[in-house]
Amino acid sequence: MKATTKALIAAAVAVVFSLGLIVWQVKARRSENVILNLSAEDMAMIAEDQPAQFRTRLASDEKTRKDFAENLKNLLAVAEEARGKGVGNKPEIKRQMDLVKSVIIAENYYKSQGSPSGPSISEEEVEAFFKEPANSAKFDQFINDAKAKNPQFAAQIPEEQLKQVKTQLGQVLIGEKKGLAAGVDKQRSTQLQIMLEQSRLLAQTYAQEQLAEKMKATDAEVDAYIAAHPELDVKQKRAKAEEVLKRARGGEDFAKLAEEFSTDPGSKVKGGDLGWFGQGAMVPEFDKAAFALKPGEISDIVESKFGYHIIKLEERRTETKEGKNEEQVRARHILIGDSGQSDNPFAPPQTGREKARAAVEQEKQKKILEDIVKRSHVTVAETFSVKMPEQQPMPAMPPQVPPGDEGSINAQPEPSQSKDKPTTGAANKGGTKQPKK
Repeated sequence: MKATTKALIAAAVAVVFSLGLIVWQVKARRSENVILNLSAEDMAMIAEDQPAQFRTRLASDEKTRKDFAENLKNLLAVAEEARGKGVGNKPEIKRQMDLVKSVIIAENYYKSQGSPSGPSISEEEVEAFFKEPANSAKFDQFINDAKAKNPQFAAQIPEEQLKQVKTQLGQVLIGEKKGLAAGVDKQRSTQLQIMLEQSRLLAQTYAQEQLAEKMKATDAEVDAYIAAHPELDVKQKRAKAEEVLKRARGGEDFAKLAEEFSTDPGSKVKGGDLGWFGQGAMVPEFDKAAFALKPGEISDIVESKFGYHIIKLEERRTETKEGKNEEQVRARHILIGDSGQSDNPFAPPQTGREKARAAVEQEKQKKILEDIVKRSHVTVAETFSVKMPEQQPMPAMPPQVPPGDEGSINAQPEPSQSKDKPTTGAANKGGTKQPKK
């Protein structure tokens, strides 16, 4: 949503957010006019509602626009199938759908009235609203749903906090009532916002409840994937490590073997040299093996979460640190593990089988999504125009910062490299050193 939506939500349901009582990112509801076809005009309107940085990319890059359209089509296709499977028929899902509709209509109403920063609803008006039995019942149901969704909040909510929630929910529901009277719900932009947010909830709920099990990889599928990708087979890595160990103990140059075979990018270029380190600096298996060697000795194969290590001890010494003697060793190693870098260098290393399972599940997810899209009646225009967002005026520079200075407020952040999804406003992998705790 736009900043105005965020402002409304902050004013109307901030406490609800803070309690984690409602998931707002994905809301859904069976609408009388389900939108399955997005025209070029619709796409331009949706794009207008994106954050300025992403809108700039949409305006300037055709591929980004096509990816954006594809993501929307996928979302609507899954939501359409979810409706057909009755996902939106559950009473609690319907109530979540109604709530998100209320928020969006209220936000657009307040914006149309020139109060984008939030509702101007008095406490007296809220009190009068909830004196009506039907409205009071809505509030009670809202709290019951919140407690059911989050058991940790099932205990009594403090009275003052409960009052805040009631006030904020009242501001949303009153804003919706006034918005409906003003015809805000008939505006295409409002309908699109509601449709997208509702589709998110339908799609997420359907994926969690009915698709998740279908997307899991079986052991047989993982075995078949490993058979087709022998580089992931742990048995083959072990066999390769044993072959390299035999050559090292046979007198071949250890450093050259490391340069040729090691999958540790940090040390292979240095002939496997890890430098000096004390006990506890390496993963436990490596640490234990290295300190058990004598200078010039080569270890047996050492298995760790990184793969298979062959360690050669070069030297030993004793250093004094903080008045205490610390034994240190200098060693080289050859790591036979997975080559290449992980998509997330900060994630823990994965075994070959874990990688195979992830690959199988990714393929299954892709296939399931493709099949859903093929069955759907959704059409989304890929060709649409997007206006470049207006450049916001720069704030006045403080006197001590000369114009153009590097690192000044004129410096602009780089565009995000993350995978763009449609919205509606709203260390070294192969290394073995571990930080001491």
